[in-house]
Amino acid sequence: MPKLTVFHNPTCTKSKRSVSCLETNKASYDLEVIQYQVNTPSNETLSILSDYLGLTQKPESEAPWNYLLRPEAQGKAQSFEEAYRLIQADPALLERPFVIDWDRKLAVLGRPDISLVEKLVAERVALEQ
Repeated sequence: MPKLTVFHNPTCTKSKRSVSCLETNKASYDLEVIQYQVNTPSNETLSILSDYLGLTQKPESEAPWNYLLRPEAQGKAQSFEEAYRLIQADPALLERPFVIDWDRKLAVLGRPDISLVEKLVAERVALEQ
């Protein structure tokens, strides 16, 4: 069965709404909920997330690594590796909620609303029918 992972902050409204959407439809996939402030994603996972978001294909002049970071941390890194180090040092700096569809090598961010999460779930459900 396909696996979806959500990097979740239980105090964040959008994160809670995303998890609720994912749990409602989890008959079509295995759901892994990671409270990233408790279990910080590894650099390898953050690298995969960056790739699945399409960030690694963007020019460095656009500072695509900022997409991974909360607004207060944007501009503090000059590379993906620096962004990963910031997140490792303070997991609260990771933007949320990110959802990864491992089977399709695709990831989305549930901000500014959860429409991309809803779309990813709808596509995954349709594939399993």
